[in-house]
Amino acid sequence: MAEQPGDGGRATGTVRCVIVTPETTTLDTRARSVTLPLHDGLRGVARGHAPFIGRLGVGEVRVVGERGGDGDAGRRLFVDGGFVEVSHDEVTVITQRSIAVERINAAEARAELERVRATRAAGDEAISAKATAERAARALVRSSTTGR
Repeated sequence: MAEQPGDGGRATGTVRCVIVTPETTTLDTRARSVTLPLHDGLRGVARGHAPFIGRLGVGEVRVVGERGGDGDAGRRLFVDGGFVEVSHDEVTVITQRSIAVERINAAEARAELERVRATRAAGDEAISAKATAERAARALVRSSTTGR
């Protein structure tokens, strides 16, 4: 059965996944499922999922392609926080930074982590900001090494 306009992917068993940054739309595709790095853990979404709005952490959004099998590995994108809205078989991610995992330069990611670690922080706000930046840099390094 072919997907009909406005059916939200119900005919094909998919959801629409859109990832946007302030500069551009980095992904707009149909998917069998989407795994999101929420601030408190991973959350999977597929067709028919209950609506919700959540706060993203840092990590990878994993998108299993429409066919869902070995021949359709899907996409993996590193995101650096933001928000997600799930409703009507659509997943919308709004984030400051989105990078396709295969485009992450591992050496640059490690250098970014070292720069953050070398930064001195004094005071509660600065220490908190450094810890957040270090978590993001570590997640970027993880994504750069698992994306190959």
